[in-house]
Amino acid sequence: MRKVAKVGLSCLLALTVAAPVVAIPGAIEAAPKKATTKKSYTAAERAYIKYQSETLYKLRTQTEDLMNFIEKFDEYEEEQFVMLFMNKLDAWDKTLKQTTKYRPQDVPGTLKKAHGFFTEARKHNLTAYQLINKAFMGEEDLSDAQIDKEMEKFFKEYVLFKGKAASFNEEINRLNKSYQ
Repeated sequence: MRKVAKVGLSCLLALTVAAPVVAIPGAIEAAPKKATTKKSYTAAERAYIKYQSETLYKLRTQTEDLMNFIEKFDEYEEEQFVMLFMNKLDAWDKTLKQTTKYRPQDVPGTLKKAHGFFTEARKHNLTAYQLINKAFMGEEDLSDAQIDKEMEKFFKEYVLFKGKAASFNEEINRLNKSYQ
């Protein structure tokens, strides 16, 4: 009998404590909706993210492609190698020119931090481009030691580029948690 009384008393207490909460069902339902509601990107923000992400991807793949191509130097005749190398450099240069589409004042306010990472990534990739261009296409002939030194600088700039590009992607992913 005591057990039944204890269970009854605990149920009664539970109802008296839970009753105010049950009496306000609208407040309970509204809370989760507010927590999951996301803001929407504007058309300009969507265009910026798409364009800059694609451009960074192109820069990364073109740079890696050129590095792999240089490693396979022995597989090509010299004239063929130079022609293909020039084509790859031209394509890389065109992509670098595409990175200047957005001026700082054209960047949507919510993406200023991401644009800072993008600008840094572009700067490092441009430096890498200039180093490789100087090492292989420069007017003066460089010794093997000088070429190795330039290539070392090139790889450092490439690593910095990848780091800043990853920071750009992380910032976009962070924003995507609050935006649609």
